[in-house]
Amino acid sequence: MTTAGVGEHLGYVTTEDARADVWFAWVGDHLRDVDRYSRDYLSDEECARVREYRSREAAERYVVTRSLVRVVLSARLDVPARTLRVSRTDTGKPVVTEGLHFNVSHSGDLILVALSEERAVGVDVERKRDVDRVPAMVTRWLNDSEQRAYDRWRAAGASDSEAFLRIWSLKEARLKALGVGISGAAVAQVDRVEARPLDGLLDSLAGPHVGNGYVGAVAFA
Repeated sequence: MTTAGVGEHLGYVTTEDARADVWFAWVGDHLRDVDRYSRDYLSDEECARVREYRSREAAERYVVTRSLVRVVLSARLDVPARTLRVSRTDTGKPVVTEGLHFNVSHSGDLILVALSEERAVGVDVERKRDVDRVPAMVTRWLNDSEQRAYDRWRAAGASDSEAFLRIWSLKEARLKALGVGISGAAVAQVDRVEARPLDGLLDSLAGPHVGNGYVGAVAFA
């Protein structure tokens, strides 16, 4: 399933009372269409922001990301992508209309967009990579329950970096579902947010962009 040629439907993440549709795009698959996407899908404000980028690579990633968000939302709402109004809450979380929640994340060449009609949703994706100073990162950024989960992954044979990225993706998805930054929510509040890893869906991805793989999560607040 595709939407206006930008991205494909990856699958669903479900809980007892919520479901998220997850869409994806590889930036590298759309480089030839960046200029057209800017004209056809982006708002005037987004087009102005593209011109501010000094890096062509960063500008291309921005255009493909915003285009995927807009075409997925426009298909769901039956509104032209370019005229779709996206605003932000006081904490910076993007919103489009009451009754439809969405969130976006990108890492490496991969972009994910999650939509949910039932609950606020957060999504995070992380390219598997070596992370510097993992023990210090664990101590500084992970709460007690997250540190225990990190230890379980290490005991199961995961490297320090992979174990940290798996727990970090769950934490980021929870924070994004709440619409707060890493210092903006109490530990108990974050731990109560339902989160699901995306292992099954991400493992289904194939192609030259996959590299060493990705980990990710979707969360519902």
